[in-house]
Amino acid sequence: MRILTIDTTTNLGSVALVEGDILVGQFDLNLPLTHNQRLINALKALLDFANITLEAIDLFAVVKGPGSFTGVRIGVATAKGLAYALGKPLIGVNGLDAIAHNFPYTSYLICPIIDARKKQVFTAFYEAKDGQIKRISDYQSIAPELLLKGLRRRTIFAGTGVEIYQKIIKEKMKERCFFPPAQLQRIHPQIIARLAQEAIAQGGNSDPITVVPFYIRPSDAELNKK
Repeated sequence: MRILTIDTTTNLGSVALVEGDILVGQFDLNLPLTHNQRLINALKALLDFANITLEAIDLFAVVKGPGSFTGVRIGVATAKGLAYALGKPLIGVNGLDAIAHNFPYTSYLICPIIDARKKQVFTAFYEAKDGQIKRISDYQSIAPELLLKGLRRRTIFAGTGVEIYQKIIKEKMKERCFFPPAQLQRIHPQIIARLAQEAIAQGGNSDPITVVPFYIRPSDAELNKK
């Protein structure tokens, strides 16, 4: 199965082609341009290098959030437009889930943290057992100080929030916090593809019309309207 993955939820986004478990090609989008400008160019280049057309894609998978409100909207809208126009299935994948799946064999608590601005992070807690990841908390947007309050377990922290809040985490958690290398801090296309395939296998709705952004909290525009 050929899967096209799209992630524009953070500054380091990507567009990639995955066949089965093999990463065929990947364009990272860590450039001083908006996702809107770089996404379509990266997508065209990826397909050209892979020598395939959009019609040859079997499944589209997009990271639906949480993250940058503008980035999430661009990624989801692009994926929906492509999948709908081509009559292909589309699965939305949660970015926090994807980061947590970087650590399938740890005994530590897993806490992905994505910068949410306004001195908050998007986060949830996960546990790994026998290579399977299970979310054990609600998704939330929360101040790091409140997130860490009362947290006593040894915990892996990963995601864009680490660079911003690592000092606070170290001060509160002492020797109980662990920070993985950079390659495990990001969302990987192969994991996006695998989670999308698992959703399909479990009977998840793959109608492009039903995929919507996952923000956790209202955007500033929504709050201003209220």
